[in-house]
Amino acid sequence: MNIGIANKKLVTAGLVLTCALTFSLYSQDANGKIEGVLRDPQGAVIPGATVSVIHLDTGATKTIHSDKSGNFSLIQLPIGKYRLIVEAKNFAKYVREPLTLNVNDTLRLVMDLKLGSPQEIIEVNSDAPLVEVAGTAVGKVTTTREILDLPLNGRNFAQLGVLQAGAAPMTQGLAEAGGALRAGQAFSINGLRPESNNFLVDGARNINSVDAGFALKPPIDSIAEFRILTGGAPPEFGGNVGSNTNLVTRSGGNQLHGSLYEFLRNDVFDARNF
Repeated sequence: MNIGIANKKLVTAGLVLTCALTFSLYSQDANGKIEGVLRDPQGAVIPGATVSVIHLDTGATKTIHSDKSGNFSLIQLPIGKYRLIVEAKNFAKYVREPLTLNVNDTLRLVMDLKLGSPQEIIEVNSDAPLVEVAGTAVGKVTTTREILDLPLNGRNFAQLGVLQAGAAPMTQGLAEAGGALRAGQAFSINGLRPESNNFLVDGARNINSVDAGFALKPPIDSIAEFRILTGGAPPEFGGNVGSNTNLVTRSGGNQLHGSLYEFLRNDVFDARNF
């Protein structure tokens, strides 16, 4: 009897520990998703069609089939530009490019296929930004061009956060009072404290336990883009009530590319402080 009670207590303790560990883990995603529905000229759905996407920089391909309702969903797609190919029996091949996928994007497409032979190809060439219709989060993507071209003091990417709606820079007094304890904090969102923000690098939490700011400050040349969600973030982010900054580092491709830079900061070049 005593052994049975001890075993029950051990199992109970194990379940509690498992639940605690489960709630302490967060699953953030630095990728995107392309989903949609396929229809014929009369508006009826097309099941069993082959839907493929090809990453234009790496050539990586992902293929699925539309379900009985004509819907498809391609998940866990790295950011970048894609070519979308749809093939179905008795319909012309549908090709669309480029589709630009940013971090945490969900591109929702409604495609009307044309009756015809598989040898016939319908091409759509447009890189117009698509309206976000699948999510409720409020935020903005800062691209590589903005990161490299806009002036930054100390090459700190987080300074671009103040370009977001609802963001305000830290006051000079707060920064000076905090000193080194404010090194990882750059802005406040919607009136919340700077410690309320959440930072991610390639989906991994990037939080300094000392000041609740970002722990790692990647050089701006290594950043592909980042998105700051200022409101309505999906539940998988969790952990903080402020903004969620999801940063994605630059990756390789089939073409040789890179960057070379030298950064010198010396106070002898500073203007006089009157």
